[in-house]
Amino acid sequence: MIGIVLKRAFEEYFSNARVMVSFGVLFVFLAVFAFFNQFFFTAGTVFLSFDISLLGAIGLVLVLVFLYVFSFFVSLTVYSVHRDVQNISFDTYWNGLFRVAALRIFVLYLIVAIVLYIISVIGFMYGFTLIALIINLIIALLVMFAPQSIVLDEAKVGEAVGKSIEFWFSKTLTAIGILVIASVILFVAVFIELYLELAALPGSIVSFFIIMVFLVPFIEQSKSYAYLMKVDLLKSNEFVHARAPRIERVKFKHATRLREQPRNGSKI
Repeated sequence: MIGIVLKRAFEEYFSNARVMVSFGVLFVFLAVFAFFNQFFFTAGTVFLSFDISLLGAIGLVLVLVFLYVFSFFVSLTVYSVHRDVQNISFDTYWNGLFRVAALRIFVLYLIVAIVLYIISVIGFMYGFTLIALIINLIIALLVMFAPQSIVLDEAKVGEAVGKSIEFWFSKTLTAIGILVIASVILFVAVFIELYLELAALPGSIVSFFIIMVFLVPFIEQSKSYAYLMKVDLLKSNEFVHARAPRIERVKFKHATRLREQPRNGSKI
């Protein structure tokens, strides 16, 4: 099934290229973070060294804003898959769930970040850094499909975590396959960064671009397709579409709006 998921994710990525490129908006934050000494960039990631000061507080606020914007784009990416698979109206989705989904994903990421930070600090203080790292990795993997549950199942944060764990147990091989693909892309991004840094070029910016514009949206779409295909009806339909040639549907206009001016004749 992982082959079908990746094929459909690639198709979705290029058919929604504008949505994927919109992740580039996060580069604005990269430019802002550069003015603060407490931020440093590596492996396509922004790290924060927090301290109790005015600049530290400002940096923390900026991180929260960045995290919310990032959560918004993640929810938008998952929605793009949901829309293409089940033909959902954007207006209906926006009014009913979309605004709530972005906020819930933000809360999820914030809670996970705080938990991982606390575990890391405790591990560093008591000398079991490796164990803390393993625990953090397990926690991150367990909530891996929580954003998909929030958007696709309209689940709350706690319920979404439970559904993510449930998905791991029911579709273990698919989840591992997506994790391996993400790890390979991340390795390539880090390798490019190191190579460019040795050549005195801004490798961290390039790796950040790869992570934000390709890795994150592509993996989120892969996870979304895998999550949707747990439903047998959608699974069989997606298998058929994945093996069939991709055809762009023609949208027909069945009526003329009163405010539109027809080319010939009157509106009546």
